[in-house]
Formats: sequence, C-alpha cells, structure tokens
Amino acid sequence: MQAVRSSIQTSDRPIVAPLVPERGLIDPELDRAISDFARQQNRADPRVRNMLYVAYAPRMRRMLVRLWYRNLSEFGCERDDLEQELFLIFALLLERWSGDGSLSAYLHGAIPWRLYDAARTLAPRPARDIDRCQWLLVPDESHTDAAAMALLEELADRFAPFDRTLLLWHVRDGMPLAQIARSFGLSARTVRRSWLRLQDQLRAILLA
Repeated sequence: MQAVRSSIQTSDRPIVAPLVPERGLIDPELDRAISDFARQQNRADPRVRNMLYVAYAPRMRRMLVRLWYRNLSEFGCERDDLEQELFLIFALLLERWSGDGSLSAYLHGAIPWRLYDAARTLAPRPARDIDRCQWLLVPDESHTDAAAMALLEELADRFAPFDRTLLLWHVRDGMPLAQIARSFGLSARTVRRSWLRLQDQLRAILLA
C-alpha cells in the first residue's frame, strides 16, 4: 500500500490503471491516499481529472450498471449516453469537491442522483401534475417507482442545495438522518430540524 501511496502522491507519474476496486470496501489507506492527492492538486487541471477518473472508472461504471438495471433504463435513454455523461458528472463533482473528508464517500453520495438527473434530461418526460407528488408525505416504498423518482427530483430542484441534497438522500436513497448528519459534519439535531422544516415546505407546495 505504501507503493500505491507513493505512486499517487508523485504528480509526475500519471495514474494509468484503476486503483479503486470495482466492488466491495475501499481500503482506508488507499482512500486517504487518493483523497490527499486530490486535495493537493489543481482539480480543474484536465491531467489531474483524467488520472482520478482512471482510478475510479470501473467502480463508477459498476454504479451506473446497477442503477441502469434497477430503474434508470425506464427513463428510455441510451446507456451509452449515460456512460458519456458519467465522465462529465465526475469532472463537475471533482471540481466542486470542498476537499473535506473522503473523496470516495463524496462521489458515492453524489453520483447516483446526478445519474438520475442525467437520465431524466436525456429522456424528458411530459410535465405531470404536482399533486401526483403526494406520496412524498407518506412513509411507504413508492419512492422506488421511476415516475415518482422523476417527480421527486423535479420537486427537489425548487430547493437550495442543502435542502435538495437532504430531500434526495433521505427520501430517494433512504439514508437515515443520523448518517446524513455525519456526511455533512452537522449534529443530528440540526439535520432533524432541517428535515422537519423541509417537510413543512413540502406540505405547503403539495397541498396548495
């Protein structure tokens, strides 16, 4: 692992092979090494971006395939188009990463919903009545339906970035509020209050 760390940290030796395993847990030492490298470099530099993309490529493609067979295919877009979008999504997320915490965790949290957004954009659906979003206020499993997912993301676009992420992570991805709090580095109480406030706003929109 020390050899891997040395290879990553030497910016004049490009990453030419995937470093992150396609599936399973990422070794913490490798995760720290990649995150440190990305933190120290100019992430807008195409060379750095391409090196990091190579490092993560197989894992990100596997994420796409899993989401494709789960429900992305129901949007009617082409998988090849989404594979091209995956690189653009990665480049955007890499440039916007704050440098805090784990780059791997950040990508894992953001790439799925970015792919959903891309699938919806590539295969636009007819506008639907916002009343069809009433399921958001009911604790059932209807959020797994592709049509409901599209409606959720249309609604989420109305909110500020923090509220949008909170809504998507909690409702769409089923992430517990405590886990979301850890991801944001906030107290569980703060995130719970934010969720209660967001629910009030949702009700105001959906029941208007």
